[in-house]
Amino acid sequence: MRATRAKTPVREPRRWRTPPPLIRGSETLEGMDILREVGSEAGVLLWQSYRNVMFWATAEPGERARLFSAEAGRKRLAEVGAARLPQELVEPLNVVGGLLAAPEDTPGDDVAAACTAIGEWAQEEQHGAAALAFTQAAALAMPRSAALALKVGQVARDRAEMARAETWFRHAIMISRQVGDWETYARAYIALGNMAIHRGSFPVAHRMHIKALRAARRKGLPALQGMAAHDLFVVATETGRHAQAEEYAKAAFRAYGPHHERLPVLAHDVAYLWMDQGYFAPALEVFEALRPHVVGKRELGLTIVSNIARAAGGVGDREAFRKAWVEVNRLAKEPEVRSVLAAAMLELAHGAASLGEWDRAEQAAEQSRTVAAEMRQGKLLISAEFVLDSIRNGRRIERRAPDTAASAVGTQDAEMFAANLVRTLAMATAQ
Repeated sequence: MRATRAKTPVREPRRWRTPPPLIRGSETLEGMDILREVGSEAGVLLWQSYRNVMFWATAEPGERARLFSAEAGRKRLAEVGAARLPQELVEPLNVVGGLLAAPEDTPGDDVAAACTAIGEWAQEEQHGAAALAFTQAAALAMPRSAALALKVGQVARDRAEMARAETWFRHAIMISRQVGDWETYARAYIALGNMAIHRGSFPVAHRMHIKALRAARRKGLPALQGMAAHDLFVVATETGRHAQAEEYAKAAFRAYGPHHERLPVLAHDVAYLWMDQGYFAPALEVFEALRPHVVGKRELGLTIVSNIARAAGGVGDREAFRKAWVEVNRLAKEPEVRSVLAAAMLELAHGAASLGEWDRAEQAAEQSRTVAAEMRQGKLLISAEFVLDSIRNGRRIERRAPDTAASAVGTQDAEMFAANLVRTLAMATAQ
């Protein structure tokens, strides 16, 4: 008798589930921070409207008709009409008044648009809690919008509410998979990866950015490919995988193209990696090519010129170093550059030490230590003290590329990539 084979059970499609996103912070009463931030009658109306929308958005659709009293909509519209309000708030608050009058018939996208408008007004007025509250209300009013969920995460992150931000980024990933919004899917993974970088969780950051890169490649999203590859470059650099870092940098360069706004940032990051490895000549070429891209940007200008000073010292170009020395010390007098001054003076100290100009090196390192202490920049303070001690003891502080065949190959590769970066930066400047 012929044996019968058991049928293989058909697997159900995999369901992606994440815990619900956080919708409350540390406030004792929901939305109370809106009253504290905005104040006056505008703050009261905004707080009431936020509570109304949250009540409506979190209720079952079949229950919404019974949420508010018959007179609630008429009273709210009258209050909005009588109040002294910024013009930008009148229309969206009237939409919420209409929601109170007809909660079962008001479309979610209308409510979301009104809440988004209020959130944008709050951001412009620097009312961060109100901006987060209404951006979140917009996302809950349109629960299938991955882009709105992503926006909540971004606003929460900017307010340093990291736990809430992470839950909303993961929520955005879940929704974007369901609705096929692959751009938001990749952006949310990039956001999670960058949060992990800031925490120092580099393995987690690598996984998040790899997911973003693969999605961007599959769906033909070159700008997001560039962003994910650029961030993977950062992760590889921070973990000492320099060869892999350069491969990611090349991938980002190809994806960005000549006109992407982050191309100069990538070029700077790659050149700085080369300089840290002792490949000063290609680094110097790229830093010089970046000058036109930082015109009028004082902090970035100081950073680039101080890097030029260090790279020029590394290649032994005294004239280029001394010009950069003068320029750095001139820019250092500007109050706008205080936050990057300690780092800039440290680069200057490295360049002077490479040339054996020990008095200048000590002067720059001393200034770096002083500013770092004033600005409470702990990591820079430690670096400045180490460099200062090394200078005073006559020890070499600059890394030089080892004289090996592998180094020669690395130098040649860096020079080729540098030439491509310089040419592309020039094309971008010419536009």
